[in-house]
Amino acid sequence: MDIFEEIVTARKANTPVVMATVVESLGSAPREEGARMLIKADGSTVGTIGGGAIEKVIVDRAMTLMHGAAPQLARYDLEDIGMTCGGAMGVFLEPLRPAPRLFIFGAGHVGTALAQLGKMLDFSVVVVDNRSEFADRERLPWADEVIVDEYQNALEHISSFQNAYAVILTHKHVHDFEVLCLCAAKPFFYLGMIGSKTKVAKAFYQLREKGVDAEVIRRIHAPIGIDIGANTPAEIALSIAAELLAVRSGAKIPGMQLEPQKE
Repeated sequence: MDIFEEIVTARKANTPVVMATVVESLGSAPREEGARMLIKADGSTVGTIGGGAIEKVIVDRAMTLMHGAAPQLARYDLEDIGMTCGGAMGVFLEPLRPAPRLFIFGAGHVGTALAQLGKMLDFSVVVVDNRSEFADRERLPWADEVIVDEYQNALEHISSFQNAYAVILTHKHVHDFEVLCLCAAKPFFYLGMIGSKTKVAKAFYQLREKGVDAEVIRRIHAPIGIDIGANTPAEIALSIAAELLAVRSGAKIPGMQLEPQKE
């Protein structure tokens, strides 16, 4: 499998990788400009930038960039790292992190509009609904994945919650609360639920009665969305998308204390 096939595989598996590209090659350096090596999350590599000590220091440096760091240019005099061939190399390290996943529970009017906005905002969008006539690929061409299943079954098959957002927009209050209980027990980066203040207060009371930790409840975004005076499904989806973007970038939302996203 070549480097670019490995990148596609990593994106499908929702795992980060780092691309190392030789951009400077001076003297007796082992590889010319343009040589590439992919460093995977487990430290294994695909391709080569010359072997030996240069690859060891680049892999070690790449591992520190795997989660959230900006690209870097690393320059080394090869003799300084124990390579007798001499020369010097500059290697550009580019973290390639997967898009954050957005799980939308409910494929109604708001969920459909949010799927489109989420894709435009570079989320990997997964829409889940227990109604086959709504969880339909033709209705949701923007979604990366459409799941028709009971909500509990769908959640049981989510393998990773790293960098994952969950938005609850089902067609019944009972389903909203069912999904809220299930999602509150999972380490989603973001969890939000649509509903009036009365509905949300009742849901939070029921969560407390079930023994859900107060800190978990505090981090639930409900009623969901930033107040922009939204009324139509598209407007409500826009208010939710704005909140998702604010959380992802670490911007402040009135009444919430957020930290920048750690990918």
